[in-house]
Amino acid sequence: MHWLGPLARLVPGKQHKSEPAEQPWNHPRGKTAFSFVVDADPKLAFQGYHLAHSLIEHCVEEPKAIHVQVTPEVDSRVRRLFTDLGCNMHEIRRFGDGRYCNKVAQLENLRDIDIDGAVLLDTDTIVLADIRLFLAGGALQAKVVDLANPSLGALKKAARLAGMRTLPKTIPVDAGGGKTYLGNCNGGYYAIPKALIPVVSAEWRRWTLWLLDNSEPLRQEGKQNHVDQVAMWLAIHMAGIPYEPAPSNLNYYTHFSGAHRYYDPERPIALLHYHDSSLNVLGQIEPEADLTAIEIDAVTRANAQINRHFDNRVFWDLRYARFPERGSGVGSRGHNVIYKRELLAREGIVAAAGVLDVGCGDLEVLKVFDVRDYLGLDQSETALMLARQARPDWDFRAFDLTCDADAIPAKDWVLCFEVLIHQETEDRYRKLIDFIAGKARETLVVSGYEAYPRNRRGNHMIFFHEPLELSLRNTKRFRLIRKIGEHTDVAVFRCDV
Repeated sequence: MHWLGPLARLVPGKQHKSEPAEQPWNHPRGKTAFSFVVDADPKLAFQGYHLAHSLIEHCVEEPKAIHVQVTPEVDSRVRRLFTDLGCNMHEIRRFGDGRYCNKVAQLENLRDIDIDGAVLLDTDTIVLADIRLFLAGGALQAKVVDLANPSLGALKKAARLAGMRTLPKTIPVDAGGGKTYLGNCNGGYYAIPKALIPVVSAEWRRWTLWLLDNSEPLRQEGKQNHVDQVAMWLAIHMAGIPYEPAPSNLNYYTHFSGAHRYYDPERPIALLHYHDSSLNVLGQIEPEADLTAIEIDAVTRANAQINRHFDNRVFWDLRYARFPERGSGVGSRGHNVIYKRELLAREGIVAAAGVLDVGCGDLEVLKVFDVRDYLGLDQSETALMLARQARPDWDFRAFDLTCDADAIPAKDWVLCFEVLIHQETEDRYRKLIDFIAGKARETLVVSGYEAYPRNRRGNHMIFFHEPLELSLRNTKRFRLIRKIGEHTDVAVFRCDV
């Protein structure tokens, strides 16, 4: 039984007739490129990083089949995330409104490569099964919109302005009882055969720019952010581009409760569309919707993938940008801030001739002190921006332990609070121990675990490699190591050179 019944293989445009499917370009016979856009928003780097990992796990033989398209503002640190994975990198110019329409520009970079088709994805999606097994033949494939956005009335007005002679048939939306016109698709997933890429690219660009200049039907409903989606609908019908609706399995919404009309229960959920609002403070997917058992299982599997590929470089930028109230975590909020300030004051930090703060974060703890010759290090550019706002008189530097260690000067005091506990591998943990020990001329104040934190079991952000005091003694750099405090579940040690 076909998953769309009478809607299967409807070809919008001039002919509006059913046609037999062409030879599919799905796995294992076809070569599929997967593409998505990342701009300077830390959220997109985080989402794109985990989307790329999910594609590697389920959909590609080699990471080079993943094409990450970045805007010029994306810095080298973020680009390196994806090149280290082996992805293909392309730069695109912002297109149209420079925000929602940037995805329109990516097809130009895929026209001349050796592929059978391209799958364009939003970054707030994550793959749970092989998408290639769902791919159609010679038609553009995308899922019917979740809800009637924009309304039939707005689409009709846009169509009349564009000169569409005959409106396409109305069909049910994926959720609820609303209606939309055939070809009005959710933009989180488009699959486009290679032969159609030139015409889709040209017509999508054309109608996006036209709609931006003729946006009154969308503006009346506050739906200007749907320009790229409606432009694709216009392109499909005005240019007669073959279109085949995709099942909900390929673009499964989770950000609100509702039916999935086009879901095929005999096939897996292959692509989960979770939307930005579903990301929680730990970088996991936590929809506010009431989920079914199948949906809970899909979200659980998606979070397991996110947990497996936890990376400090993308997580902390997301955290500081989206959850500034939580910032560096509970260790630098509430009573812990007061505790740390009192501890540092008692140990004499103000008398230090120079301070190196490794993992300075948003500076919530240290910003009240009048210390001299301060240098704060962090790998999160967002955290450093907040820190500079708090103390513009101090120096800060973006820092990557793997390549920047020799460029960092030693200071009399080195601080390193709640950084060791987030080191994913033992190698990174030991390199950081050696770094902070080697940069301290007189004193190191550092926090970490004395034993495995059993109350953190299952926390994908927390790692234990060995008792911190043992690690400090093994550096053989300190004449005196003593525990000077503890908070939450970490111990604080002072080490004198």
